[in-house]
Amino acid sequence: MNGITSLDADSFGTSILVRELGGTDLAARNPDVPLPPASNTKLLTTALALHYLTPDYRFETHVTSVENSLVLSGRGNPSLSREELMTLADAVRDAGIDSVTDIVADVAWFDGESRGPGWMWEDGQYGYGAESTPLALDRNLVSVTVSGTDVELTPNTDEIEYATEFDESADELLVFRELTTGTIRVGGKPTDAPQTESVPVGNPVRHCLLAFRDALETAEVAHTGELGVARNQTSSEPIAAVKSPSVADLVREMNVPSDNFLAEGLARTVAHDVRGEGSWGAWETVVREFLEERGADKFRIRDGSGLSRYNLISARGMVETLEWVADRPWSEVFFDSLPTAGEGTLETRFSDMESEIRAKTGTLTGSRTLSGIVRREGEPDVVFSVLLGGLVGEDEENARDRIDEFVCELVD
Repeated sequence: MNGITSLDADSFGTSILVRELGGTDLAARNPDVPLPPASNTKLLTTALALHYLTPDYRFETHVTSVENSLVLSGRGNPSLSREELMTLADAVRDAGIDSVTDIVADVAWFDGESRGPGWMWEDGQYGYGAESTPLALDRNLVSVTVSGTDVELTPNTDEIEYATEFDESADELLVFRELTTGTIRVGGKPTDAPQTESVPVGNPVRHCLLAFRDALETAEVAHTGELGVARNQTSSEPIAAVKSPSVADLVREMNVPSDNFLAEGLARTVAHDVRGEGSWGAWETVVREFLEERGADKFRIRDGSGLSRYNLISARGMVETLEWVADRPWSEVFFDSLPTAGEGTLETRFSDMESEIRAKTGTLTGSRTLSGIVRREGEPDVVFSVLLGGLVGEDEENARDRIDEFVCELVD
């Protein structure tokens, strides 16, 4: 270990800890100072999802008949698709139902707000800030494909409105959701080739119900009533159910590209499993109890993705979590869920490193983080956490390179 000279600075905050598994600390700087973890928060979410839900857990969405209405019950399934809604609609038809009055969404699985505590208002304009709801179609996103000035939205329901305002003199294409009206704005420079952007849905539960209504109509099941939302779970036997991929698969889908929506669904489902309440408050309690058991202090975790600006944790808290994970029976599932050099958020990083690295990146305004494991040939593996905060100007621009330089020292 050559030290941490590449991260020497008085102009920004650092919290760094490097530890051999089962051994001693190799390097440290302010390891107990809490800083914003950004998407390193997903390491906690992954660990607790694998611990409490287990790698084999699958989210379920089911449809139930109540009198002459249908109840679509969402239990946090983060991968519900239009094809699966069609599967449920076909099952309704095959059950001998050719007409229903109301279609109701049962959203009791999650409690409280659909946006995490500490999210910025403008996060809701872009795909990374999709709301967390127990019933969600296509991760509560609409794909907007622009070809020249032609626009196609998928999935498109009566809930979605969009407006275009192209400008040949603009520098780039702009696609975002207007926060005050919910209208998707498509403008700026027309594209030379098809380009697709993801935009969050303004009313995701209604959007999903509308897509389910359309699926029922395709299945020749008539809808004669209203669309509604309820918080009462029915005891009737479901007509049919669809299930998500396993948690083992979902945590990799989450960590490689750093998917915030998946993280929030996992976190709130863990909270429901442990505390009986799928809220961010319950999640905060679960994380607090977990980190206190690891001996961590001076932390605050408010969401599952790291998008919250309220989150704080030290490098020691992260490393203690990683070391605990290494002793779990599902540790390989955990570490394999993290991107390695050349993929996902590490696509352009560590290409010259001979040892295997598995690490989670984190990026917020003023913060850059990286935590994970380096597998060393003939020596114990190393877990590490590098948290940088209070970055501005050149420090922020150069932070990623400085972190990478330091991590590469781990294998010298």
